[in-house]
Amino acid sequence: MGGAMGDIKRLLIVDDEETLTFSLYQSFINSPIDCEVVTAASGEEALEKLETGPFDLVITDIAMPGIDGLELLERIKQKMPQTRVIVITAYGSDEREETAYRLGADKYIEKPFDIKEIKNLVFKLIEE
Repeated sequence: MGGAMGDIKRLLIVDDEETLTFSLYQSFINSPIDCEVVTAASGEEALEKLETGPFDLVITDIAMPGIDGLELLERIKQKMPQTRVIVITAYGSDEREETAYRLGADKYIEKPFDIKEIKNLVFKLIEE
């Protein structure tokens, strides 16, 4: 291990809405940045994936059955504070946004959003 491998960024996309994870997945897979993209359909599944090793960035929806995005965010930040987290939600509220940032979110985005915008944001965050 080590060497050039370190250049590959690992992204985790978490959303119970498959069309969204798929379109995000597609856009990152075909991007100029070398990245491994992993998807999870629930907070529980995301935690399992996180056990496989560190991720550079996680994109998570808030509203999911079981462990929601905010709880997931909190757990990620406790375990891996250096992991960047982008929180997305279809049900935005100031309170939610405040909570997300308080728990350590790097960015809070309301749906519908522009995939290109998310892509640019991700590249900015993982290149930092």
